[in-house]
Amino acid sequence: MIRNSLYIRDLKNKSVSLLFYYSGKSKKNTNMKNTFTNLAWKCCMILLLAVLSLNSSAQNASVSISPAGPVICEGDQLTALVTGLSGSLCYTWSTGANTASITPIYSGYYRVRVRGLNANGISREVSSSLIPIIVIKHPTPSIFVKGPSNLCPGQSVELIAKGRKNYSSYLWSTGATTPKITVNQSGTYELTVTNALGGCSFYATTTTDINVYDNGYQPAVTGVTPTTVCQPGWVTLGADPGWTSYSWSTGSTSENTSVLMNGSNGPVLDTLTVYLTVGLNNTCTFTSSGTTIRSIRETELTPAYCNNYALTMNDSIKSGVILTYLTAPTYDFQFEETTQPGITWNYQSTSRWCNLSAVTPALQANKFYNVRVRSVIDGTPYCYGNLCQIGIIGSPRAASTTLSNSLRADGTSAEAQIFPNPSNEAFNMYLRNIDNSIPANVTIADVQGRTVDQFNYDGDNGIAKFGESLNSGVYFVTVEQGSFKNVTRIIKTK
Repeated sequence: MIRNSLYIRDLKNKSVSLLFYYSGKSKKNTNMKNTFTNLAWKCCMILLLAVLSLNSSAQNASVSISPAGPVICEGDQLTALVTGLSGSLCYTWSTGANTASITPIYSGYYRVRVRGLNANGISREVSSSLIPIIVIKHPTPSIFVKGPSNLCPGQSVELIAKGRKNYSSYLWSTGATTPKITVNQSGTYELTVTNALGGCSFYATTTTDINVYDNGYQPAVTGVTPTTVCQPGWVTLGADPGWTSYSWSTGSTSENTSVLMNGSNGPVLDTLTVYLTVGLNNTCTFTSSGTTIRSIRETELTPAYCNNYALTMNDSIKSGVILTYLTAPTYDFQFEETTQPGITWNYQSTSRWCNLSAVTPALQANKFYNVRVRSVIDGTPYCYGNLCQIGIIGSPRAASTTLSNSLRADGTSAEAQIFPNPSNEAFNMYLRNIDNSIPANVTIADVQGRTVDQFNYDGDNGIAKFGESLNSGVYFVTVEQGSFKNVTRIIKTK
C-alpha cells in the first residue's frame, strides 16, 4: 500500500492534508490507481483555488488620503478613503486625530491608519502612505515702518510689507506693486497682498499712518484738568505723545505739566499763558499757540460788611471783587441762619451788591446769618470764600449815617458829622450848632453795647479826630450835650 499526501495552508497559516492510498502490488490495480490519483488532485486544486481566493480578498483592503497634495488651501480637509474594510472603522492620523477627515493647519507629512473588518469578518488594520502636504495660508500682512512715523518737513520713510512668507502679489494705495515703497507725504497707506498658489486665492489688507508736518504746525495742548480753578489750585496740561522732546514755558520737559495757581501773578485772579515746544527726530521743533489758565479768588464780603451786626433790611452787603474775563461773573451769595445750620439759600447778583430786602426767603430782624460768596462764570460755580457773619437789627433807620439830631430852642438844628465813613484810619468829627461853652461827651461802643472809647468834644477846637486804634468792625458813636443827643454808626475797615 502506498500513501500519497498533499498539504495546503489556509489564511490562518494552518495546513490541511489530503491523504489518498493505492496498492502497488498488482498490475491490475494500475488503472484504478491512476483514476484515483487524478480525482484526488482535482479535489486538491479546487480547494487550493478557494483558499487563494479568500487570501486575495483579504489582501485587497487599503486606505489612501484625498487629496494627495502636495498643495492644499488653508481650511481644506484631508479625508481617508478606505476600501476592503467594513464595520465600525477606527481612524488614527499622524496628528493624533480620530476622525475620517482632518483640517491641516501646518505643512508637513501626514499618514492615516484604519482598523475594520475584512471580507472574512476578521479585524484588520491598514495604513496609508506618508504623504507631504503644503498648506497655503491666508495672508496676515503688516507694514514695517523703517524709521519714524512722524516726519519733519522734507523727510521720507520706507514702508516694507511683512508677513509669514513672500506673497504672490503686492498692491499699495499709491499704485506700487513692489514689496516696499518710500513715502514723504502725510496719509494712511494701504497694502493688499495675495496668496494664489496651488489653486488657492487669498488676499488681505493692512494700513499704517504717516505724518509729515509742515513748518507752521502747532502742537496740540489739552487740559488734563480744568484750566480755570479756584485759587489756590493746580492746573495740568498735556501734550500729544510721540514727540522726541517736550519743553514747556513753565520749565517742565515731560509730556504733561502741572502749574500751581496760587495768586502770585495778581491779588485777585491768577492768569498765566502757557506755551509748548516739541522736538521731532532731533531735527525740527514746533511751538504751540498760547493756552491761558486761570485761578479765581475765593472771595468774601468786604470788611465794611463782614461781621457787621447792625444792618437793617434797607441795607445792602457787598462782595469782594472778582476780576472779570470772557463774560462777567455772577456773584452768588449764600445765607444760613445761625440757629438752623445746614439750611441754606442763595441770592445771585450780576454786581457785587446784594440787597438784603431782595433775598428770598426773606431775612428776619434780630437774627444772625452766616454769609458766603462765590463766583459763577459761564454757568460754572466756583469755590466759596471765607464765611462772614451779619446781624439784622429791628427798626429801619434813615439812609443817612446820622441816627438822631436835636432841634434847639431857637429853631436851629444841631447835628454831628463824622467822615470819612467807613474809614480804614481815623474818623473826623464835627458838631454843628451845639453850645460851644460846654464840652460834648462822646462815647464809642461796639455792637454788643460795650464802651470801647470815650472823650470830650470841645467845639472851640473845630474838627476832632478819633478811632485810629479801633479794630475792624461796626461801632456806634453817641454824642451828648444837654438836650442834644446824636448816635451815628461808623465802620472801621482793614
